[in-house]
Amino acid sequence: MFRFLSVLLCLVSLTACTIRPATDYNVDQDFSQYKDFAFAPLAEDAVLSIDEQRIQAELVKQLQAKGLQAVELEQADMLVAYRIDEATELEAIGGNFTFGMGSRHGMIGVSSPDRYKERKYGKLVVEFIDPKAKSLIWRSISQSKLGETMGPERRAEFIQKQLGLMLESYPPKPEA
Repeated sequence: MFRFLSVLLCLVSLTACTIRPATDYNVDQDFSQYKDFAFAPLAEDAVLSIDEQRIQAELVKQLQAKGLQAVELEQADMLVAYRIDEATELEAIGGNFTFGMGSRHGMIGVSSPDRYKERKYGKLVVEFIDPKAKSLIWRSISQSKLGETMGPERRAEFIQKQLGLMLESYPPKPEA
């Protein structure tokens, strides 16, 4: 019994650590009309990065698992656009907090960090577009960080997991 409870507790805590993507969609859209998809065209001189190749392959796999078929651009009911938005955060290095007592006075001292280090990371963005209406119908933005220093295996695993989380809510369920 103790083993079962400890495994259950671990699973619950791991689930709680998952950062959910930010998803938005047009609530008036009938998503059941979309049966196939194609990737939105790239710029003429664009070259697919290794991460973009991973994203495309994973999107095809996951969308096909949802019953959508990959077709040529001209025949698609829905276009799929994706990108990796670059973001940065500052990490403070150093700094301290001190407290001292003397015979007559107490003292508190605070110093700001000595240095800052800028960290760059990517955020996956996936968008679905209705080509006939020329409008965005669904968007999801990963809230997890695709780090610059991740190795190839970790990057592929990250992309697979994040796209799975992002597409969990597609197609949106109609609200009753």
